Amino acid sequence: MKNGFFGTFAALSAAALAAGCLAIKTEHEVKPIQITMDVNLKVDKALEQELENEQRKQGKSFEAVKALSLAGKVGVDERGYLVARETLGEEEADAVEDANAARRVRMAEIAAETGASRKDVELKRAKMIRERLPAGVWYKDADGVWKTK
Repeated sequence: MKNGFFGTFAALSAAALAAGCLAIKTEHEVKPIQITMDVNLKVDKALEQELENEQRKQGKSFEAVKALSLAGKVGVDERGYLVARETLGEEEADAVEDANAARRVRMAEIAAETGASRKDVELKRAKMIRERLPAGVWYKDADGVWKTK
């Protein structure tokens, strides 16, 4: 009887130890904050360079759009694209469309280069533009409400 008790005890102990060894749980900590920070910094840097180079790249088209903005005929929407606020002439509408087309291409390039979404790049660009607008220019805030600077 004594041997039966020790045998049962040893068998149960061995089973408990084996079960304990099989139930190993590992946890991995994922740190998305660092990745997000790196992407945001890359996007910010690329957008800063783009805004600095935009006038030089577009030349007369940039000046035409700037004049339309200062006259209140064109505003900047919540994604950083130009929107007519009144009826434009054919040349004016073409200048706005050309500027928006160039912006769309460049925003897609920046998104691809940095790994950010195009929407996030556009929203960041719009915020940067709003901060730099001269007085009297129309813009839509992040909620889509038209305001003047």
